[in-house]
Formats: sequence, structure tokens, C-alpha cells
Amino acid sequence: EKLARLDPAARVVSSYNRARIFMYQDEYEKALQELDTGAKIEPNHPLVKIFRSFVLFYQGKVDESITILKEVLDKNAKMAGIRPILGVFLAFQGKRDEALAQLSDETKGLAKSDHDMSYWMAQAYSVLGETDESFKWLERAIKLGNENKQWFEKDICLKNIRQNPRFREL
Repeated sequence: EKLARLDPAARVVSSYNRARIFMYQDEYEKALQELDTGAKIEPNHPLVKIFRSFVLFYQGKVDESITILKEVLDKNAKMAGIRPILGVFLAFQGKRDEALAQLSDETKGLAKSDHDMSYWMAQAYSVLGETDESFKWLERAIKLGNENKQWFEKDICLKNIRQNPRFREL
């Protein structure tokens, strides 16, 4: 709210970041309302669409999430950083080969220095049942500053690794 007051041009940034917070709190309708606010200002803003796809995913609307992300990638081919998200969604549908194709060497290279991308890699590998890879990326995400412990403990994408003793250690 303060960001939006101080810099009205940052209302879109504020909207998708507020949406993230609501998503972490399982308040999906509020998250979508925030994204609608951002979309009114910039209807084609890729991050508004990306976070909308995440909210829809957590609402169980996986097909819709995939459609949105593919549209974003079609219009923004250089946004390889969101490919792990698409990998998560595809893995969740059991499309293993398609999911793994999103986790390319280029994507891994980008993810090494970004706490969000590293987390998305951890999610994808967890859903795919690749425990060691998932822990590798989760550890990296934490080292890079993603310390959202409450989310880690309830994110459905991490359920495959949550009972592993390494999870508690991290």
C-alpha cells in the first residue's frame, strides 16, 4: 500500500506482490482481485499474468494456468525464468517429459542466482518425485534469501519431500 501511495506508477508491482501475499495466505479471491487491479492498469503485464496463473493453479485450475503461461511465453520468448513454473504445472498433470523440457540447462543457469526461480525448480522436481534435485534447489532458494518457511510447510508442490528429514534440517 505504501509503495502504491509513494509511487502511483508502481501500482502494478504492488498489485502482484499483494496478490502473492494473499496466495500464501490461501486467500485466492483477494489475490485475484489484486491482480485484476493491476490488469486494469496494464492488461498485458506479464507478471500480473504469471501470478494469476499461480493463483489459478492453487485453486485447482491447472489447464487454465498452463494456457496463461504458454501465452506469456509466446509473447515474451526471453522470459525463460518462468519456465520452471510451467514445469511445475505440467508435472502436476503427470506430463513428465514436457515438464523436464522446461527445466533446461539455460533455465537452470538462470535459476542459480534467483531465489524465486530456485524455489520453482524445487517445486517442479518435488512434483516429479526427484527428491535430491528438489532439495538441491530448495537449499539454493533459501541461501539466496527465500525464507518463506510457512509457505514451504504447506505448499502442495513440496508434499513429496516434506516428510524427508532433510526438509526439517533446511
